[in-house]
Amino acid sequence: MAIIKAVSSKSPIKTAIAYVSKEEKTEQKLLSGYNLTSSETAYDEMQITKEIWNKTDGRTYKHFVQSFAPDEEITPEQAHNIAKEFVENCPQFKGFEVLIATHQDREHIHTHFILNSVSFEDGHKFQQKSTELQEMKDLSDKICLEHGFSLTQKGRTFDGKKQEETTSYKKEQYRLLQRAEQGEVKSYVQDIALAIMDCREQANSREHFIKLMNINGYSVVWTDNRKYITFTDLARQKQGEKQCKIRNIKLEKYYHTDFSKEGLEREFEDNARKQQEEYEQANRASAVAQYGRAIISDTGTILKESGAVLNQSTAISKELRLDRNDTRAALRQADTKVKSSTASRVDREVERERFRVEESRRLAEQTERERKALAERSEQKSRGGFER
Repeated sequence: MAIIKAVSSKSPIKTAIAYVSKEEKTEQKLLSGYNLTSSETAYDEMQITKEIWNKTDGRTYKHFVQSFAPDEEITPEQAHNIAKEFVENCPQFKGFEVLIATHQDREHIHTHFILNSVSFEDGHKFQQKSTELQEMKDLSDKICLEHGFSLTQKGRTFDGKKQEETTSYKKEQYRLLQRAEQGEVKSYVQDIALAIMDCREQANSREHFIKLMNINGYSVVWTDNRKYITFTDLARQKQGEKQCKIRNIKLEKYYHTDFSKEGLEREFEDNARKQQEEYEQANRASAVAQYGRAIISDTGTILKESGAVLNQSTAISKELRLDRNDTRAALRQADTKVKSSTASRVDREVERERFRVEESRRLAEQTERERKALAERSEQKSRGGFER
């Protein structure tokens, strides 16, 4: 038989991963990752997811354990395969990174699940109601039954005790859980104390804290005219159990932990400050992203305008080329006309010169003829005079 339990701890996620991955507690083959590239890079991948969604503060992980009874005839490999099947089929784990580590260092085989508190799909933080924890337990029972293993009796451990064994990394929580395991306090006291520790880490005000406690199945009577806070387990109250209420002063005596109004208020203020810082950081990141998108948009506009100018320049260049071509054609035409006109003038000058030459030659020839005729007449006259 196997039981599922939630572990409450304030240890850093790196410490929790290092703890469940210790070589003396598990073999390498009994480490697996769900929605992880490798179990060896679990912390780095989970941290990257937190940084992507700007959610590195507050609750950083959720820790669950699946334990088998000491007398259960099951191998570590079988337990690890069941654990992987459990994670793959649990709706609450969808969209989250989970490190799965099966340990065999105790008398009973058990598997740790370290779940990143931030979803890698949409960045929302893991939240769980008490009814959803029961759904996880029911799923674990179903898978164990399918593999031929026995089931636990509801409300009891595999040793037949009413209280559930739980682990913790902080001394105050360790004392709380140890006293519950030893039967020194009732189980509802432990449940309420764990719920308070869980909700006070997330709440940013008294009202928010009360709302979270209500979601987890506990009522809170916290008024200014009452000195103490009263917590009630609503499920037990509904079943008619009389022992289902406790005051914060009693919880402080049991566990030596600050459950006072002032102590809770201080933690709410710290949470509110951290959440405000996260909000401002997210706004800054959003503003930077928006500024980047604006620059990209402006760059696109500039590129478009540059393209238009380039097109216009190309058109002008084409027109200039056309103009140059037209100018060259006009020059060629003018040159042709000039050459033609020059040739005509030359031809005319040559023709006139030829005419002058011919006219001069004709006049010369005519003069020569007249001279000869005159000479002949003179000669004739001379001969005639002699004859007389």
